[in-house]
Amino acid sequence: MTHKKSVGIAGFLLAVLIWSAPFSAAASRTYYGFTKHHHHHQHRKKILKAGGWAGAGLAAGHAVGPAGSAAVGAAKYRRDLKAGGRRRAKAVAKIGGPIAAGAIAGPPGAVGYAAVEHRHWIKRHIFHIKPHRRHR
Repeated sequence: MTHKKSVGIAGFLLAVLIWSAPFSAAASRTYYGFTKHHHHHQHRKKILKAGGWAGAGLAAGHAVGPAGSAAVGAAKYRRDLKAGGRRRAKAVAKIGGPIAAGAIAGPPGAVGYAAVEHRHWIKRHIFHIKPHRRHR
């Protein structure tokens, strides 16, 4: 084959591949159940952030006492405290609940409060029990 023919054939094959690529990608997305807007969340960073807040609250509570723990809680829920209404009431409960449980029953009370607060996460990730799904 001459050089011009091989370039023409390669160009034609390249054009066919480029033209058919969107169709094959769409077919694979629908075949495998993926959608265009499939999001991948970074769970590791989410867990680290939650652990950081827990560690900060624990350290502040140990160093300063209940006031330090309340200060960390106020920093964490600052936007909810500004919002007002039911959202503010829930933020106050999230800040004051562990402090009150710790003041009444000591460290076991605070741990028990945290276990009740995160019972669904514990059920899913520690005991590996999947949530019940209703049939439509």
